[in-house]
Amino acid sequence: MCPNGNADLTRSLIVKSAINIISVDGLAALTAGRLIKQAGISKGGLYHHFRTMNEVEEEVLEQLSTNLMLEINSYSRPSDLDEYVDLIEKQVFDLFATDSEASRALFGFVSATANRKQIKVTLRKLFDDISVTRFHLLQGLRPAVEPAKLQNVVQVTETFQMGLFCRFFIGEDLISLKNYWKNCRGAIEELLGLHTATVAEKPAGVPVVTDLLKYQ
Repeated sequence: MCPNGNADLTRSLIVKSAINIISVDGLAALTAGRLIKQAGISKGGLYHHFRTMNEVEEEVLEQLSTNLMLEINSYSRPSDLDEYVDLIEKQVFDLFATDSEASRALFGFVSATANRKQIKVTLRKLFDDISVTRFHLLQGLRPAVEPAKLQNVVQVTETFQMGLFCRFFIGEDLISLKNYWKNCRGAIEELLGLHTATVAEKPAGVPVVTDLLKYQ
């Protein structure tokens, strides 16, 4: 194999090992010593590819973000609003509230954002990209609706998604998670004009929201 090919394999091994470490023990566990040991490389090999551990973190988060966007974009396009809500639910449980290595590693970064500016920037871009993708799906289904109204639906969805993501990884039980999402879904459906129950008929905990699209 050519030298460049070997270099690419080594770099990929470093990133893969870093993802595994973060997914198991969190971002704080990603040290040079542990990464060198897990990847089976020398210190010189690590710093040949990455000047600092911050660069390792940045590449790992970029790869997680890229892979997540590929997953988001791989789902079939919804043909109506009901399918759109089904799509959101499937994405949330397939990609966020799931015990996969990628999801655990991503949460490791999310939980470290309080004092890490670059992580905040990269994560904000990721979630903005997801929101833009969903906005365009909604716009394709409801082209006559004002963009601001569609954006409101997308922002509410993102808030619910992050809530479920965090609840899953702090160990909330499955029944509570399902109840939480049931209420979230009800609110999204009402925003989309799919939920016709009166306030008195709403299950306890379902927020009262303004129907944005019903009369469009």
